[in-house]
Amino acid sequence: MLSRIKEKYRESNKIFLFLKLIISAFAIYFAIRILFISVSGLVSSNPSNDFPKLLIFGMLFCLGLSNTVQLVEMSVTKKKEHFTILLISTIFTFGVSVYILWL
Repeated sequence: MLSRIKEKYRESNKIFLFLKLIISAFAIYFAIRILFISVSGLVSSNPSNDFPKLLIFGMLFCLGLSNTVQLVEMSVTKKKEHFTILLISTIFTFGVSVYILWL
C-alpha cells in the first residue's frame, strides 16, 4: 500500500494530490463521526444531539469534491482512461448528497 501511495505521489500533480488528501481526510472525519453516532444510538437510549443528515451530507459532498478534483486532474493531464465512469459517479454522489440534505 505504501508503494502505491509513493507511485501516486510521483506521477500526480502535487496541488491536486494535496487537495485530494485534504478533502478525503474531511470525508473520513465525517464517516467516523457517523459511526460514533450510530454506535452510541444503539448502545444507549438517549438520542444524540448531532445532526446525522448533515454529517452524511458532508461526507458525500467531500467524496464528490474529491472525485471532482480527480476529474480536473485527469482533464489537465489528458488521462481519459476512466473519465466517463468517474463523471457519472461524481454526479450521482452530488445528487445523493443534495437529496439527503433536502429530506
